[in-house]
Amino acid sequence: MITSFTAENYRSIDEEIKLSFEADTGIKDMNNKGFTIVANTRVLNAKAFYGANSSGKSNVFKAIGRMRGIIIHSVRLNDNETLPYDAFLLSDKEARPTRFEMSFVDGTDKFTYGFSYTAQRIEEEWLIAKFPKRSLKTLMRRTPDMIEIDEQNYPEGLAIKEGTIPLNNNRLFISLAAQLGGEISKRVIEWFRTKPNVISGLRDSDFSRYTKEMLHTKTDYKDEILDFISGMDVGFREVTTEQELIYEKMLPKGLPAEIVASLKEHPPIVAYAKHSKINVDGEVVGVVDFDIDERESDGTRKLFNLAGPIVDTLRQGKSLFVDELDAQLHPLLSRRIVKLFNCVETNPHGAQLFFTTHDTNMLSKKLLRRDQVVFVEKTAKTNYSTKLTPMMSITLDNGAKPRTDSNYEKNYLEGKYGAIPYFEDEFKSCNE
Repeated sequence: MITSFTAENYRSIDEEIKLSFEADTGIKDMNNKGFTIVANTRVLNAKAFYGANSSGKSNVFKAIGRMRGIIIHSVRLNDNETLPYDAFLLSDKEARPTRFEMSFVDGTDKFTYGFSYTAQRIEEEWLIAKFPKRSLKTLMRRTPDMIEIDEQNYPEGLAIKEGTIPLNNNRLFISLAAQLGGEISKRVIEWFRTKPNVISGLRDSDFSRYTKEMLHTKTDYKDEILDFISGMDVGFREVTTEQELIYEKMLPKGLPAEIVASLKEHPPIVAYAKHSKINVDGEVVGVVDFDIDERESDGTRKLFNLAGPIVDTLRQGKSLFVDELDAQLHPLLSRRIVKLFNCVETNPHGAQLFFTTHDTNMLSKKLLRRDQVVFVEKTAKTNYSTKLTPMMSITLDNGAKPRTDSNYEKNYLEGKYGAIPYFEDEFKSCNE
């Protein structure tokens, strides 16, 4: 489970932002549901991000995806290749590195891993660990001038430190250590590869194949995916899949060879929803197959496409970041998805769901704890950079903090929590 994430100088993020995913021990919201205890730490199962359009909500999630991508692909970098550097541009400060850091629990061990970088090089890198019955240890720290290694707890980095194994400027230390067989480094990289996942709720076709492949090839997942779909009241309970046969003569002429090869190796999968055919007496007289991509509504397709990532996340105890979760979904469906993560009965493995949304119906003490809500906004005082404000950090005009018995939705729409659009030209005649 992820316990915190930090980002600095990335897209709309200028100064450091830090997200904590640990549950506040001082509140009793939702009868203490909504978190899982791992390694003696209460970690939240869900967190909602609210803010006006263009406030930078998506960039927070993109930062997590960018960190993950750099870690996974570092092993493939050649010495002369550049890193994906996308710094904050609305500042007169001198160019400086982008910085990412994530803390997470893996089993009973706690890790903090981070790095800073420019387009040409990794500037700094660090790995900190807390193993059971041991004190906090800095396993590795790297700067342009030196490399420090805890030889007792991280011996896999010794050869790199001593220079017997060269380390390219643009490559992560743990990537090289993992390639050389380092167990801790491989474990950290594997965690980033398999546990967190960032997807867009606006481009659900990107993960459509994921759901179809799970239905088509992983029979042990099929019942859970169908249970998820049927529980959303979309009009069908059964889905069948069929893998198309691809022949080169079927494809348009001029397609690049790599696309042709990919289509042959991974032929498209078609999913069919089974709908009942009803006679005039209301009796079921047959079944009709609907091609989900062709015949179902946008909202139904999104739910279907989300089914694979959500079921996999719940089953494997992963962390799923969904930008615009509520897009094309009825508010009650969005709430139901959040409840799946907040309830231990449906989330026994400590899975996490983090999502951006404009659906104020979910701002309810019956659905979200106060420490499960973050407000995102841009302010002129910070060069229009993205600023995060957890609900628990807000101080109202009367000096009080948001209470459990507050009307969160009403207060947010009235601007008491910030992170809403502000209009210079109110339609006065319409408000009279």
